Amino acid sequence: MANPTIYINPVSGSIKILGSVDFVDAEGNVLETKENVKFCGCSLSKDKPWCDGSHKEISSQNRSTNEVPQRK
Repeated sequence: MANPTIYINPVSGSIKILGSVDFVDAEGNVLETKENVKFCGCSLSKDKPWCDGSHKEISSQNRSTNEVPQRK
């Protein structure tokens, strides 16, 4: 497996991993392998732990009012 590239969004807290990612159990057995995953960091996703882009609506609202988003 090649090294994935990891991006962390400093505003939403989401984590995007580009490349192949192995999900393993406590014993190290590979349960599933996924490509290009994005984890929620704002707690607003309806599909946790995956990011569904819900932070984009909140971020755009905050830009227009200059408010800081509150994490749940």
